[in-house]
Amino acid sequence: MSSIKPWKELTFTDDYMFKKVMEAADICTESLNAFLSWDIERITYFEEEKPLQAFYDSKGVRLDVYIHDEVDRIYDVEMQVRKMREKIGIDAMESLAKRCRFYLGQLDADFLRNGSLYSDLRPTIIIFFCPFPLFDGKRSIYSFRHICTEDPSIVLPDDAEILLITSKGDRKGLSETACALLDYMDGIVSNHPLVQKIEGRIHTVKKNEQEERDYMTYEMRIREERADARAEGKAEGKAEGKAEGKAEGIAEKAFRTICNQLKRRVPYQDIASDNEVSVDEVIRIAKESHLAY
Repeated sequence: MSSIKPWKELTFTDDYMFKKVMEAADICTESLNAFLSWDIERITYFEEEKPLQAFYDSKGVRLDVYIHDEVDRIYDVEMQVRKMREKIGIDAMESLAKRCRFYLGQLDADFLRNGSLYSDLRPTIIIFFCPFPLFDGKRSIYSFRHICTEDPSIVLPDDAEILLITSKGDRKGLSETACALLDYMDGIVSNHPLVQKIEGRIHTVKKNEQEERDYMTYEMRIREERADARAEGKAEGKAEGKAEGKAEGIAEKAFRTICNQLKRRVPYQDIASDNEVSVDEVIRIAKESHLAY
C-alpha cells in the first residue's frame, strides 16, 4: 500500500486540496466559467443544504465538488489523477468514460431518492479536470452529449453533459484564464489573478493545523475502508471454507474482497485497480454472485 502524501506537498491536482480550493466560491465560479459556454453567476454547495454521507456510504462515491448554480443546473467537478495500471488490462479512456457514466447515474439516483419524478431531473454536468492526455491529444476540452447515431444533428434532450478538460491539449481558442489554469495544473505558476488567488488559498489551507489533521483522517479512513473490505473477505473465507462461484484464476481472498466491494457498490474500475484484476473479471464475478449493478 502506498504511503500518504505529505500535507506540505499537496498541490492543486491532489483531489483533497482541489476540493479545499474549490470550496472558495469565487475561485470555483471563475475556474468553471473559463471553460463553460455559459456564465455562472452564483453557486451553492449541496453540503450547505443536506448531508451527503449516506449517499457516499451506500454508493462508494466521494464527490470533490458538488454544486448547483442560480438556474438549478447541477455540477459534479472532479480532479482525475488516478492512474490505470496497464497490467490490469483497463483501457484508460474506457475507464474514465465509464466513471463519468457511473457518476451521472448516481447523481440522478440520489436526486430521485426523495420521491421526485424523472421529469424533475435537473440539467447535470460532470466536469473532469485531467492533468494527462485525452483521446487524440488535439484538444483541451472535450464535450459530450447523447446524439442520434443515424442523424448526429439530433441531440437527445436529457439535459446531461460531460466535460473533460485536459492540460495536455491544444490551447487554441481558449481564454487567457483557461490557459493559465491549465498551465497551473502542469505546475506552472503564473502571475494571472486566478492562479495567484489559488496559490493564496492553498497557502492559507496548509497553515491550518486542523485541515492537516482532517486530511490525515480522510486518507486513513480511505485506507481503512479498503483494509476492512479485505479483512471481511478473509474472515468470510475462513468461515465458509470455500468461496461459492469463485471465478477461475482468482484467489479466494481476492474473490471475497471483490464481493465485499461489490456489496458496497464500489465502481467496477476501482475494484479492478484495488485487486489487480481486469474489469471483465470483476463484472463476471458480479454476475455470478448476483451482485451486478
